[in-house]
Amino acid sequence: MADTGFRRSLYVGVDIRGYGAAPEQRQQKWQETLLRSLDRAASSMGLNRTRWSRQQHGDAELAVLPHDEPEPLVVDGFTRRLEAELRQHNEDMLPWARLRMRMAVHHGVVVNGPNGYPCRDAVVVSRLLDSKPLRGVLEQWPEANLAVMLSDLVYRSVVEAGHTSLRTDQFRRLAVREKEFKGYGWLWLPGCSDTIDMYARPIVSRWDSAGVQARPYVVSADEVSDVVVRGRHRTTAQRRFISG
Repeated sequence: MADTGFRRSLYVGVDIRGYGAAPEQRQQKWQETLLRSLDRAASSMGLNRTRWSRQQHGDAELAVLPHDEPEPLVVDGFTRRLEAELRQHNEDMLPWARLRMRMAVHHGVVVNGPNGYPCRDAVVVSRLLDSKPLRGVLEQWPEANLAVMLSDLVYRSVVEAGHTSLRTDQFRRLAVREKEFKGYGWLWLPGCSDTIDMYARPIVSRWDSAGVQARPYVVSADEVSDVVVRGRHRTTAQRRFISG
């Protein structure tokens, strides 16, 4: 059997919002800012991005981290610093020129292939990153520079278990159905989660260029989740919306 480099590692995926509709000069500047922000955020936390295995796609990057990069540090300090880099960059920008990003984090099996990672956990982080709920968050909270979705595994083993400075009431659990993936992710808005109510607004998908109105998506039983909100246990329907 061929050596596939089987291992377990942390996946970190990032993607720029609105990249495809931006002029080419802005796309180039956003690419430069994306890489610079990631590098600076990592360096400030003592992380070495030159050791990360990275797949880059212009407006996006999927990174597999070495096993010895501290997972809590990536989830907490690195992510906070990345938001700070984006916030600083966006301070003097007009609204349409701001660089805003989505980020997804998952931990699982990594298998090397001829053109990527042919394994289920690579699919999971990609589906979370591209999910309608995560895309919709940046529409509902225009003040957010970075919207982060942790996989259920990462949230429970790193955040809920108390290995970071993050609190459980800074997160909102969302049902995710993207292509063949069906599961849950935990939403966090760094830089905003202490000043906003994460349950104050419904999560909607992206508006298209024609400004199509949204209609409610019927909430099924398995999209009703038990969540902890500011220390109180309550049941809430995770309402999603679809365009059309």
